[in-house]
Amino acid sequence: MKGKHMSRKAYTSDRTPPPAGTYSVAIEAAGLVFLAGQTPRDRNNVRHGDKPFAEQVRMTLDNLEAAANAAGLSLKDAVKVGVFLRNPADAKEFDGIYAQYVGDPPPARTLTQSNLAGFDIEVDAVLLASAD
Repeated sequence: MKGKHMSRKAYTSDRTPPPAGTYSVAIEAAGLVFLAGQTPRDRNNVRHGDKPFAEQVRMTLDNLEAAANAAGLSLKDAVKVGVFLRNPADAKEFDGIYAQYVGDPPPARTLTQSNLAGFDIEVDAVLLASAD
């Protein structure tokens, strides 16, 4: 609608790596919180793509959980998750770890093979911020 302004609120966290570009760690709009993609980076902006896959998954999901926490939520509030894997053969191992982070029912999810450079995984999410 013309003239109607939708408010947005950005969140930051000292528990996530700092944004590597012009984006918010998390932003809320229309009752949803959109989490920027997280990778196996630490708070000093060092990527840990040399670590075993399971460790990269946990680091990535811990970063995503910290981004959700910045908005007062958790990954248990996720309604949609996007997963980008360098090697789709890692999907089963990813799923076993991922299941520990999300609620029941699990969110809708898309898994995409991606030509990630220097690391094996990136994950983003959309969370429900408020009940309808």
